[in-house]
Amino acid sequence: MDLISAAFKHLKQLELLYGDSIPSAVIEEGFQLNGELVRLDSRAVGIFKPKQMAEGVLSIKTTMSRDGAASIYNDQLTDDGYYQYSLQKGDPRGGRNVCLWQAYENKQPFIYFHAIAPAVYKALWPCFIDEIYPDQGFARVLVGIAKPIFDTSKLASNRTDTNSFEFSVPDEIESRYLVRNSKVRMHQASFRKAVLDVYRNKCAITGMAEKRLIEAAHIIPDGLIGTHQVVNNGIALSNLHHRAYDRKLIGIDANYKIHVSEALDEFGDNDFVKKAFHRYDQKTLILPKSDQCKPNKEYLSQVFEDFKSRIAIT
Repeated sequence: MDLISAAFKHLKQLELLYGDSIPSAVIEEGFQLNGELVRLDSRAVGIFKPKQMAEGVLSIKTTMSRDGAASIYNDQLTDDGYYQYSLQKGDPRGGRNVCLWQAYENKQPFIYFHAIAPAVYKALWPCFIDEIYPDQGFARVLVGIAKPIFDTSKLASNRTDTNSFEFSVPDEIESRYLVRNSKVRMHQASFRKAVLDVYRNKCAITGMAEKRLIEAAHIIPDGLIGTHQVVNNGIALSNLHHRAYDRKLIGIDANYKIHVSEALDEFGDNDFVKKAFHRYDQKTLILPKSDQCKPNKEYLSQVFEDFKSRIAIT
């Protein structure tokens, strides 16, 4: 298996474990190939080529400081279906920028680690350099398409191990879609990480602390408050209570009081419904310590009015 395909296969495994929120410590562990450790990135630089690669680039990275400030590379999402990645300072054709030029000339796929929180990344792959603008100091990056190539000799045994991938550069329409989709996923992953952090990975209704069952629920659709999501438009809820809130089976008023819909009364004798819902009626949300991170009262009020108009509250 070639190095790039092996790296992509390793990323698929990481995504199964961590989704769109891969910790930097896990990325830094790299992977084994032919008895050697292959690194995926470097803490010190954003443009990375492991020692096993003769030329080109295996990954580029956009970082985020501990205070959430923008990346030192000042990378941007453009509106034309591309990512904009700043070149290393200095000679636009020298230093580590050489790796980008080689990837561009060879149409070589690579990984783009984009920070969604400090030391947490979404992996975009395969990516390609579409164009480099040395005078402006940036490269234009697009998200490509990867199709796994399966070893047909293993199909009889119901094994579909991927040995390698074939890559294709998308056309303009595909590029717009792929970048937009990746932007949405990063947006949501960043929001989820921020909300779960301030709620300490606990459900705000029940206090349950099983991280794998906790989700970041939007109070109002993020499209209604602009392009930047904010923590105070989110509440950490178990996946069950998240769905109940979205379906107006639970309401939360501007004073953070929980209201259980009368629609659940018909299950009043059901022990599960009693424990999961009715026991929390008229209780108060478990809130973050920071006032700035507490649910926005105006947003809660808007949604609560809709809750009251649909179903009478207890």
